[in-house]
Order: sequence, then structure tokens, then C-alpha cells
Amino acid sequence: MALVVFLIVKSVNKISDAAQKLSKKDEQEEAPAPTTKVCPYCKSEIDIEATRCPHCTSQLN
Repeated sequence: MALVVFLIVKSVNKISDAAQKLSKKDEQEEAPAPTTKVCPYCKSEIDIEATRCPHCTSQLN
């Protein structure tokens, strides 16, 4: 009885590991969209939707 339970648990673990490897590959292939950009004047990191730099107050395109 213990041998049967051991074999079932071992096979479930193999299937689980394979599924995790596939999901990690999918996550690595899809790069997230950038959420920040660099101010061309002061080189600080700012929000992608900003129209004016909060650090140097310069107008952005």
C-alpha cells in the first residue's frame, strides 16, 4: 500500500514540475511593457505618461 502511494506522489510531483517549467518559459517570453522612461535632460527615471519631469520641470515630448 505504501509503495502505491509513493508512486502516485512521485508521478504527481513530476507532472507538477513539468507544468512549472512550462509556465516559467511562457513568463520569460512575454516581456512586460515599460512603465518608466528616462528624462533626456536630467537622466532621472520618470513615469511613462509624464509630460513634464518632476525633478527638473522640463517639458517632455
